[in-house]
Amino acid sequence: MSDTFRFMSETPVETNDRRRGWLGPLPVWAWVLITIVLVVGLLLIGIALFSGGGQGGASPSPSPTPSTATPTPTASSSPTPTETPDASGGGTFDSTMDAFLSSVLDSQNTAVLAEGGTFSDPVFVLAANSGLIQNMSPADAVAAMGFMFTPSDPNSWDLALSDSTLAGYRAGPYGDYFPEGAIVARSHDGHVFSFIGNGVTITKMFMAGSEDLLH
Repeated sequence: MSDTFRFMSETPVETNDRRRGWLGPLPVWAWVLITIVLVVGLLLIGIALFSGGGQGGASPSPSPTPSTATPTPTASSSPTPTETPDASGGGTFDSTMDAFLSSVLDSQNTAVLAEGGTFSDPVFVLAANSGLIQNMSPADAVAAMGFMFTPSDPNSWDLALSDSTLAGYRAGPYGDYFPEGAIVARSHDGHVFSFIGNGVTITKMFMAGSEDLLH
């Protein structure tokens, strides 16, 4: 007898017994409930995996923080030295320098100052109330003296100024350019030179187109 014929000839009780043998000791409704729970659980797991899969669990990379670059220092041109002689003195000139400078100024033959080392090379030159304040070659320093002279006027330079006159210069805005030991010359029309140096060499020269600038 075939299994199909045997199943159809069985009583309902026998059929239930056979079903229990297939499904085990649990009733059919329990197996249905378990199946539903498993299907729902699998669906929930699938949804969770799908929704989180695109994220990859990776934390977002922090935005790079811009670093402050250290500026490269730009080299600037060195300013022209503005050396100021000490008020205590600029050295001691040779005893012949007063007569020599008096002759040069009265004759306006200033070119000789660029010869024989009278002007140091370079020589520091400052003109009051002007932009002229720099180290210069002896020839350039001679050329810079031009505005202090009037070709048609010998100027009559005085190199033996009184102590009170020199004290007034030292108390003024350019006082540092009249140290002890400097040779100071003033023309009859009020132009003033101050020569500073040692021996027979002039290392610094101050010029004022008007004595009024010194007070």
